[in-house]
Amino acid sequence: MATSAFKSSISPAQRTASAAAAPTAALAPVEVLGVLAYPSIVTPDDKSGGKYNTLVLISDPEDQKKLEELVSSACVETFRSPQLPPGAHNPLRDSNEKNHAGEFAFKHPAFRVPGGMVIRAKTAYQPQCVWGPNETEIDPSEINGGDHVVLQISAYGYSNQSQGVGLSLGRIWLIKKGETKIERGSGAGANVQRIDRSRLRFNDGTGEAA
Repeated sequence: MATSAFKSSISPAQRTASAAAAPTAALAPVEVLGVLAYPSIVTPDDKSGGKYNTLVLISDPEDQKKLEELVSSACVETFRSPQLPPGAHNPLRDSNEKNHAGEFAFKHPAFRVPGGMVIRAKTAYQPQCVWGPNETEIDPSEINGGDHVVLQISAYGYSNQSQGVGLSLGRIWLIKKGETKIERGSGAGANVQRIDRSRLRFNDGTGEAA
């Protein structure tokens, strides 16, 4: 896996000093560095059961290992095994995985990270959002897709009509504003098959091609 570029943004000592939020699941939350993608943290997402949620791209092997261990612990609590049962939902996904049609499941170019991991975390309550070295509270609207953040993530296992492990979203700590937006519709242009410009004529009186 690639070495994360985020390590220079925040030191281990700063992570440890972060105030812990109340856990939203049976297991204590962990903090991980990542990049938000398509967040719904200002208003709940109807397509996500009316919950606040976000995708997160995680490229640091240290943080990926934290999440793997968290999911394994949730499996032990729920399934009495560190492994998910066959067919159960695994919340840890490869950023370069492809769907049945052979297309990238995560289409935005920002996901093309070697060894990248993608998670989706949800919460019924609007997450607390803070910014900077003093962890100053800010409005969730100031955080966008593409921003570099520290997230508090909890895990819980479930076994009812379906089985698997889910991830709960806790506090979001904004570390750095992203240079590339990863919002709904913002990455569509990168995947569009462009029209032949020589076919275009503009009604500007010149008849010149584009």
